[in-house]
Amino acid sequence: MKPTILLLSGTSEGRELAAALLDTGFHVIATVTQETASERLFGPLRSRLRVLIGGFTESALYDFLDSGQADIVVDATHPFAARITCIAQRVCQRLRVPLVRFERPAWTPPDDVQLVDDFVEAARLLPELSERAMLTIGARQLKHFSGLHKKVTMFARILPSPLSLAQAIQAGFPLQNICCLQPPFSRDFNLAMFQHYRVDTVVAKESGQEGGTPAKVEAALKLGINAVVIRRPAITVENTQSTIGGVVAACLACKNATTSLP
Repeated sequence: MKPTILLLSGTSEGRELAAALLDTGFHVIATVTQETASERLFGPLRSRLRVLIGGFTESALYDFLDSGQADIVVDATHPFAARITCIAQRVCQRLRVPLVRFERPAWTPPDDVQLVDDFVEAARLLPELSERAMLTIGARQLKHFSGLHKKVTMFARILPSPLSLAQAIQAGFPLQNICCLQPPFSRDFNLAMFQHYRVDTVVAKESGQEGGTPAKVEAALKLGINAVVIRRPAITVENTQSTIGGVVAACLACKNATTSLP
């Protein structure tokens, strides 16, 4: 019987991971938070896997795994999605379900980038650096900057989804300062955008190459404007892989370890 993998997804690598795991012989159940992400990530694979829309609470994940619906969990969520990663760790430890974490390789910013530990620190620093800033940190985190509208003119680049737009509006961003666009973005695209909005600071997350952080920072530095980069949260998962092949090999090892038990 084929083992089933619960793939906690939502990033561009989720599609590649799902395809590789399916080709290796696993059943795959993938999760995304929004219906639009389901089609974008898994459209060509929908006939081969099951997609769950909406995230897990801790109790819901416990019940899902306790009912035997998955044998292995692969956490391929965003490097900044610390909450779901911590939930997966706790639940998998309690139920003794193997957990494999996929994390994109980190990217080291140049020395002239302003590194901060979290969104709160970035928001505290912004009025000292900027009069016009472009925030490329995701709509959910814009709330940390909601108190700065009278101090800094801020533009938010977010995903083109109703939820993201609602979060930006709730954080106080006027519609004319909200840019709903679908990545990826090249360095040249970022250059043109930062110039168009005449920003003097760009705020980004250290989301790695796949997250487009290098292209944002390179564009900012070429224009001679400030680049503020938020460090990834410190998350340690024992079985962490940084390649698709590494995840597949780790899942095969988990499968073999399980089937070899008396």
